[in-house]
Amino acid sequence: MSLEFEYTMNQTSVATEPKILVSLENRIKTITINNPKAKNAVGSETAKELCRAITSSFMDDTRVIILTGAEGNFCSGADVSADTMNNPKEYDVTKYLRETINPIILNIRNLNIPVIAKVRGVAAGVGCNFALACDMVFATPTAMFSQIFTNIGLSSDGGGAYFMTKMVGYKKAFELMATAAKITAPEALAMNMINHIYSETDIDEEVQKMAEKLANGPFIAIQQTKANLREANSGSLETTLDMEAVNQANNFQSNDFVEGVSAFIQKRKPNFKGE
Repeated sequence: MSLEFEYTMNQTSVATEPKILVSLENRIKTITINNPKAKNAVGSETAKELCRAITSSFMDDTRVIILTGAEGNFCSGADVSADTMNNPKEYDVTKYLRETINPIILNIRNLNIPVIAKVRGVAAGVGCNFALACDMVFATPTAMFSQIFTNIGLSSDGGGAYFMTKMVGYKKAFELMATAAKITAPEALAMNMINHIYSETDIDEEVQKMAEKLANGPFIAIQQTKANLREANSGSLETTLDMEAVNQANNFQSNDFVEGVSAFIQKRKPNFKGE
């Protein structure tokens, strides 16, 4: 059964093209940024709808999120012209980032649901950081990543400094970000920014296969794995050990653990229910 949602920028009587498209099928939610004329740049209202689409996932039986963009691009970043250029010196960008962009990044990371970025074409600026915030990134060979901010006289936002430093190290991160370098998919793979590269014809199938594997797997254990890795990424060995100890108790109480042990003993494939 497929459950379809459409999020629009406003609720006027005039029909508008939805800027965020969301479908939920077999516990896999696909969120598509839908502004192809601007390479899926996001304005403030679109960003708010994107955040709502992500945060609703803990209430609607979602087990995996696929984040992507429409018509050949992932996301070219913020729609600067729409939000700021009327009077940029008086625009409260700090408020905008704190209230609109940062919650998207934090929800992708903190929601204990796997999020897979499927990247075609451009992933630039905050669009790059939407992708890097995800748990996995699958890209086509022609995908291009860039912390493009300095090209228009800006420093990073959306967690770019955090993600790039963690992934490529300080010195390389500074070079790539200060010069607004264009990073090809093979370069991103070599620098551990992404997980896999698949051809244009194969990427949809490969992302779907991974999503189905996660959605049909031991969901409680997968949730705890994401939580453990999140703590390891920002905490210490001591805090990670403690979180692993606490979270393992949840797994021991799950039916999936009983099934997993039984399947191992019986030398068969486990039939996990995510319970």
